[in-house]
Amino acid sequence: MKQISSRLLTCLLVCLLASGALADIPGPGDGIADEDVPYGVASSWLLGRQLLQEGKTADALPYLHYAYRAQPGVQAIAMTFQEALAEGGYLSDALEVMDSLVAAWPDSQTYLLRRSNLNLQAGHRDKALEDLRRIREAGAATPAVISAEATLLAGAGQPERALAVFREGQTLFPAQTARFALGMASILQQEGHLKQIPELIRDSLQVRPMDSALWLVLLRALASLDRHEEAAAAAADATRRFAGLFAGASRDSITMSEVTAGGGPVPESPQFFTIELADHYAQHGQIERAVGLLAPLEAAGELELTPSLWLARLYLGSGRSEEGTALVEHLLERHPDSARAWFLRGKVAEADDNWPEAVTHYRRAADLAAHDPEIRLGLVRALLVTGERNGGFQAAGALADSNRSDLRRQAMVASMITADGDAEGQLVLGYAFLTLEDFERGAYRFELAGENPEYRITALTQMSVCLDRMDQVRRARTTLETLRNEYPDNAEVANSLGYFLAEKGQDLELAEQLVLEAIDSEPGNGAYLDSLGWVYYRLGRYEDALDQLVRAVNAQPDDPVILEHVGLTMLELGQAVEARDLIRRAISLGGDRERLQEVLESVESRLEDAAGR
Repeated sequence: MKQISSRLLTCLLVCLLASGALADIPGPGDGIADEDVPYGVASSWLLGRQLLQEGKTADALPYLHYAYRAQPGVQAIAMTFQEALAEGGYLSDALEVMDSLVAAWPDSQTYLLRRSNLNLQAGHRDKALEDLRRIREAGAATPAVISAEATLLAGAGQPERALAVFREGQTLFPAQTARFALGMASILQQEGHLKQIPELIRDSLQVRPMDSALWLVLLRALASLDRHEEAAAAAADATRRFAGLFAGASRDSITMSEVTAGGGPVPESPQFFTIELADHYAQHGQIERAVGLLAPLEAAGELELTPSLWLARLYLGSGRSEEGTALVEHLLERHPDSARAWFLRGKVAEADDNWPEAVTHYRRAADLAAHDPEIRLGLVRALLVTGERNGGFQAAGALADSNRSDLRRQAMVASMITADGDAEGQLVLGYAFLTLEDFERGAYRFELAGENPEYRITALTQMSVCLDRMDQVRRARTTLETLRNEYPDNAEVANSLGYFLAEKGQDLELAEQLVLEAIDSEPGNGAYLDSLGWVYYRLGRYEDALDQLVRAVNAQPDDPVILEHVGLTMLELGQAVEARDLIRRAISLGGDRERLQEVLESVESRLEDAAGR
């Protein structure tokens, strides 16, 4: 532990003695035994405070407890002790200390505010409100107190009282009008009173006309109320008011200090408010309205690169590929080093099903923006598709080795820059590592993706595949059983678990029940019919298996797994020639070449033996 210098300790003692804080202090030998606290009260407090500041709460508490026990009436000691208690999770003890301080100094707004905060942390909302109300009624409220009380009231289901507190705050603190108006707008939105928001915001704009946050709330409220012409007019009005930001030093219609004083975001471009309104429409699925706002600006040359790229993306995403492609080409002419423009050109190639070209454009984008996760993931996805179409990554030869090496390199880079919460990105990475037979990394990425409900079934099903390939059969089964418990009515989940059990030769009666349940939901699903055929194969019911597998192959004639299953079943039924032909076809369609080649050699050996007899 760090030692206090004698000079620092002397200074501290002199200060406390001068204030009378150390009068009649009992020492460690005067009835307060604490072997872990070798100093007096002042040094114990100072050590405790230092440890607390270093984040060593558990180490600080014994020293601060000693100091408080000796001198509970010293405010600095009591405040530091309650801070440590709260930090350590001892809220009820911290509140006892604050109760003593409030009792001794009932007019201290600081103590009331601190106790209110502790009560809120402890879940005592009413007590927290009581202290805030005492501060306000004493005429000592601050904007922070007003906001805290109104927020608590709103959370307690008392929106009208919350609004009243905010209105009082606007009267007391005119400079905080915008802040309180935004708080009121939030409450009105939560209560479903959208129609009251525009009038509220416009009244506040009379006081704070240069607060951009108020303008943005007004735009979004009008748009949400389907008052689209008013919203567009308000965006134009805001643009005119803030024009001075972009007009050069000769114009003084607005100064930066006026903008920053309002508390809202500083407009980034002359069309900031129109762009924000378009963003609101896009987020709410009103793509045409968003395009309708941005397209005229782009045509007039008034959009900067970022919103122009966004417009191109809106075009491409809404099926207006011709306009989107033209805009992308136009942007690349003006900004040839724009990574995002090259990325969108890759998207265009994807839409045209030209994956090699998509790889080229994504690679160029990744070279220009090495740390952009979306661009890197786009490249990984395009490499996966291109590789599979070129015969897969498991083939032998220099080209396949090069493709695997490239995919691994890009996947590793992407894995370092993709956020854990990016479920779609994690899913792409999972497939990449599964393809590369890096099953441990694949399982980890699928597990991350599975935390998102939208991707959970697909991700955990693929995670089970990775676990199975690592010979973690029990964990793979548990993963599928977890899905079954979470989605008891999902046909895909039932089929996945049923097929897994069939593959492992486990609980085949349960496997049959699960797959039949899936087929009841989708009678013509080739994958489910294949699963049932495979269950019957495992049960030795080869005639039943062939019936189901023939139905499966009719539904999915080019599926190598189904063809393999039909071939193996026919082999068991004594039809070796037909089995050989089916296995050959399965290999040609991308089946597991190494394993199927062994099966094929076994079949051909059997045929040779039969011919020699």
